[in-house]
Amino acid sequence: MPIKRLAIYALLVAIIAATSALIVRQAVIDNVPQWVMKLIQDRMADGGDRWNTCSHTRTYGPVHGGVSRANPDSMVSVMAYDLSRGPVRVSGETWPNYWSLSLYQDNTDNYFVINDRELETSSFDFIISYDDEVDPAEQTQHITSPTETGVMVIRRFVRSSNELPAVLANQDKMYCGPITTGS
Repeated sequence: MPIKRLAIYALLVAIIAATSALIVRQAVIDNVPQWVMKLIQDRMADGGDRWNTCSHTRTYGPVHGGVSRANPDSMVSVMAYDLSRGPVRVSGETWPNYWSLSLYQDNTDNYFVINDRELETSSFDFIISYDDEVDPAEQTQHITSPTETGVMVIRRFVRSSNELPAVLANQDKMYCGPITTGS
């Protein structure tokens, strides 16, 4: 086979390989974050029974022999939300040492963060919705999610295990769920 023809074949193979690599790369970039978030949401929602409901970390400090947490000094509340079922409300009291709320859309992008220093009071009351479907009479902060499903994370910094009873009580007073009369 002449060298010119081999060079053309080699060039075609390189173009096909590069194009295939770009297609695979784009497919990974476009799909893996949603796949990862779906796994997280399903785990948080216990296979579908606990959507739009908060779960709380109930132990303080490192868990020996258990799964490592990003920050063992933080007590975390999480909620996998599904706004196709309607808006959800998250309300309660902040935590005096440090408190923050973060929201993540279904591709893992963080689209909202607020902490206790940014709030005017020690309480919080947020309604998360998709497509602005909130009753305008609601007197609370409204957050529009860019996607119907996502994850909420609330972090509380705890200085010592002596604060455990108080932080557990703080978690228990939270409301996470559908908007209902009196919620």
